[in-house]
Amino acid sequence: MAVRTTQRMMEGEPVVNTYLFDDTLLQDGSPLSVKVFEEYSVEWAEFILMNRKNLSETPVHPYDIVVGPIADDTVGLQMHRFVQGYISIERMIEELRFRKPAVQYFFGTEKAIGCLKKI
Repeated sequence: MAVRTTQRMMEGEPVVNTYLFDDTLLQDGSPLSVKVFEEYSVEWAEFILMNRKNLSETPVHPYDIVVGPIADDTVGLQMHRFVQGYISIERMIEELRFRKPAVQYFFGTEKAIGCLKKI
């Protein structure tokens, strides 16, 4: 992705950073506030839409880390169809379930970022 982005923008050099993260910090009892979405769901879609609609600097959720299916361009297209009223939220989730999602980790606070170890 770094290579494609620099090629598309025709500037810069691609850089990939690698970090270690102790995933036991995602479990109950963690000092971090964590939300995990195991799969596409109505709750996941509402969460993604809530975040995409937020134009302020203030987060719309209390989580340090959020883990779940990636909300890439394909997901964005389906969400656009839902927002425009072409499909229901349930239909959107049903259509997304046909693809195997990549998992995305969002580290949204200094506390969460402090748990990453650059290698």
